[in-house]
Amino acid sequence: MTVQALDIYQTFLDEMGAAVLAADSDAFAARIFLPHVIETETFRVLLESRENVVRQFHGFCGALRGHGVDAYIRIARRARFDGPDRIEGEHETFLMSGSSLVVPRFSNTASLEWRGDVWGCTVSRHHARYIAWPDLLPRVNT
Repeated sequence: MTVQALDIYQTFLDEMGAAVLAADSDAFAARIFLPHVIETETFRVLLESRENVVRQFHGFCGALRGHGVDAYIRIARRARFDGPDRIEGEHETFLMSGSSLVVPRFSNTASLEWRGDVWGCTVSRHHARYIAWPDLLPRVNT
């Protein structure tokens, strides 16, 4: 059976989304390969240490909690192999509280690499005007 790039990409999105909702920084950080680049329409962040990844992760989880996000849905739209150990993919993100969108859906791309025995992300691009993960949503006091 041949594994398709889109299946690998969607599985990665689902597993990372589950880590975010569970606030499981270990599971999340294990799949963010360093150095990791986060790009938006207005900013670029280079993460070079696990500590930076975990700090960004907790900021993002805090923002989601502060806005009552209970569903972090990412739908893979396209993915292709770029060699045997690299996938380039596109997906849409839906941040939900109950049945309502917290922010308008937005498009993303990600570069995945196979290292050791796991797929992880080296570059994530969010087609939105935000600085970094904690700033995808307005800050609120929690």
